[in-house]
Amino acid sequence: MFAKESEMTASVARWMSSSGMTAKSEFVTPWGICDLVGVRFNRENVARRVELGQTRAVSSITRALLLLRIPDSETGTSITFQRLVQSCEGSIPEETVLRETCRLIADRFVVRSSRRQLQKINGWMPLQDRMVAVELKLSRIDEALRSALNNLGFADESYVALPADVAKRVAGRMSRWPKFVDAGVGLLSVTPRRSRVLVPARNVENWRNKAVQIYCVEKFWSSRVKGS
Repeated sequence: MFAKESEMTASVARWMSSSGMTAKSEFVTPWGICDLVGVRFNRENVARRVELGQTRAVSSITRALLLLRIPDSETGTSITFQRLVQSCEGSIPEETVLRETCRLIADRFVVRSSRRQLQKINGWMPLQDRMVAVELKLSRIDEALRSALNNLGFADESYVALPADVAKRVAGRMSRWPKFVDAGVGLLSVTPRRSRVLVPARNVENWRNKAVQIYCVEKFWSSRVKGS
């Protein structure tokens, strides 16, 4: 049915598109390349972010992590720069925290009061309704499942996509891979004409690195802003 894994890309991309997602192939993550990633934006949250003038992308994981550590203005709480530095001690150098925080202020994500208190201007997180990662494989099931498991580090749902005849056999013996099933990895059956879900993926939030997810979604935001 397929001579190369890449031949499945068009079918899976159509499946993503039919679910309202924008798809990117050969998607670079902090730990490797994922064959396909799809994002469906939350329209209300997108409108809120545009209204706030926050059109630039949060294009580093460090900046995403700092955003998560700075309190929302709506909460009435704040954090000093010194405390922000202390919260990152051992992982992010002070000069990097300063540089990236200044960038967040310049891009209107963060405000600093006269007392040097920092607050995040939010109301749009998360920017997406859904983020799906798909690994394409003709065979090598164990390798595909391991990759899909890693993708749960940023995706809401993670799938392995296999040719329909292979996927049917695998679906009948998913009990052989309880670690991956329990983690929520799903299975797609692919033909040249269509892709369909044989085993639904589950959204298991405790796997996710929220800063990495923001960084990955922001790659889609960059393309959206450029195309608008």
